Amino acid sequence: MKELLIVKAGNQYLRFLPEGHQFCEFDKASVYPLDQVAQVRERIHRAQENGIADIELRKLTIIEEPFSEAR
Repeated sequence: MKELLIVKAGNQYLRFLPEGHQFCEFDKASVYPLDQVAQVRERIHRAQENGIADIELRKLTIIEEPFSEAR
């Protein structure tokens, strides 16, 4: 099991870039290990200063298992 942080704003997610951030779908969102929570909170703070409302820090829980096609 793997746990990661992701940032959500309303129905969209945030992708953090060197020059700021952009809204995106889940598959393009920035994800971070839990030990980077301080850095993620700082990025959230900067996004809020730029007018982004309803930002929510979320935790993803990923379980890896073998894939098998349904027959």
